[in-house]
Amino acid sequence: MTTAPGPQDEPMAGHVLPGILVDPEWLEAHLGDRHVRIADLRDQEAYQGGHIPGAVQLDLEDIGEIRDGCDNAVLHPLDFEQVMARIGISNGDTVVAYDDHWGLPAARLIWALHYYGEPAAVVLNGGWDRWQEEGRPTEGVPRSDDPAPASSDGFEAHSNPDVAANLEWIADRVAREDVILLDTRSKTEFDQGHLPGAISWDWFNAVPAGSWECCRDPEALRSELAELGVHPSDEVVAYCRSGMRAAHTYVVLRHAGFERVRLYDGSWQEWSMKRST
Repeated sequence: MTTAPGPQDEPMAGHVLPGILVDPEWLEAHLGDRHVRIADLRDQEAYQGGHIPGAVQLDLEDIGEIRDGCDNAVLHPLDFEQVMARIGISNGDTVVAYDDHWGLPAARLIWALHYYGEPAAVVLNGGWDRWQEEGRPTEGVPRSDDPAPASSDGFEAHSNPDVAANLEWIADRVAREDVILLDTRSKTEFDQGHLPGAISWDWFNAVPAGSWECCRDPEALRSELAELGVHPSDEVVAYCRSGMRAAHTYVVLRHAGFERVRLYDGSWQEWSMKRST
């Protein structure tokens, strides 16, 4: 595998994306574009009840596995390639993921795509709920019908180490005190045990009150995090229990202008098994 560009680089398909979050207006304008693939991270029943035109349903569990005692570990490259090809995603596509949970499952897919070298992968801000609320087009699928995804030219994973951190990488940086560890679990979970020197910041702090959107105003986020000693110039590693909540934080930090953000996929479940707190 070769090293791929970072998620901030220009997409191969030529789209000028507005950022790691896109609004429904942008996506509606690109419906039917052969270079745009839409992934619906809701369950099959919700998808069949109605979805964004052209979207293909993907279960979050299909991109993770139990490995070395840890659940939800991102699939190995060959397995991930097969899943992406199955849902019609090829290298160079622009991938827009959505769900009905403030972008939480969608963010996990987006991080996995960034990790495997696809920079043009973004979250639909507001997801299915906002799309419906704004009266945008939808389509349904009869329960007896399993729609075939758009054809794929194949997907090849290219490792992008700049968006990930493993246990050894973190242990080395912790010893040198040159990385910010952001624990995105609840404060109760944090108090029960956390990585050395970690800062507690619940992932849901990023979600606007009374909104379907994924992220609050970036300036407000930067200000809040600065009070905790976290700045856009820092190298930040987000973690949670199994890497899902941290993926949401990975997306919102990128959106807020933090360029050096990594996700610790093993997260607390791995660290607590292999290292002392």
